Amino acid sequence: MFNVDFSKLVLWLVPAFLRKPKALALLRSYCWPITEAYGVFLANRDNNIFKLNHNSQVYSMEKMLNDLFDSASRRIYITDGYTKDPIYIYLEIEDKPKILGEMILYNEEDYADTGVDFIVWIPAELNNNQTKIDIKGQVDFYKLAAKRYKIYTI
Repeated sequence: MFNVDFSKLVLWLVPAFLRKPKALALLRSYCWPITEAYGVFLANRDNNIFKLNHNSQVYSMEKMLNDLFDSASRRIYITDGYTKDPIYIYLEIEDKPKILGEMILYNEEDYADTGVDFIVWIPAELNNNQTKIDIKGQVDFYKLAAKRYKIYTI
């Protein structure tokens, strides 16, 4: 639909008796700004079609992230957030600490209903600052507004 070759179009629209090399070169040079704008239009159109083909579903976000950042190996994946229940040792007003032996301490985000809704796992090769910012921007664009997430390295 949007397949226009401006150099051929100039050739077709010029009458046969005016088709001299210098005249065609001059007319093609006049068409150069339109050709550049057309290239920007096509790039923007392809970008918009790519955005419309993806949504906030997990498989779609995984496909989009792998297409953009890890197309060869496809190692980026998304999992649910952690759902560990918090362990209460004692309430502050009780002031009765209990000895529980060995305990594992987690981050605040690792507990159910206080942390993240999903986790984006990326390979260590993509763990540079600019790539993380780009991945964060893409996930922010596609995720639902109320969802929270973290980006972890595999």
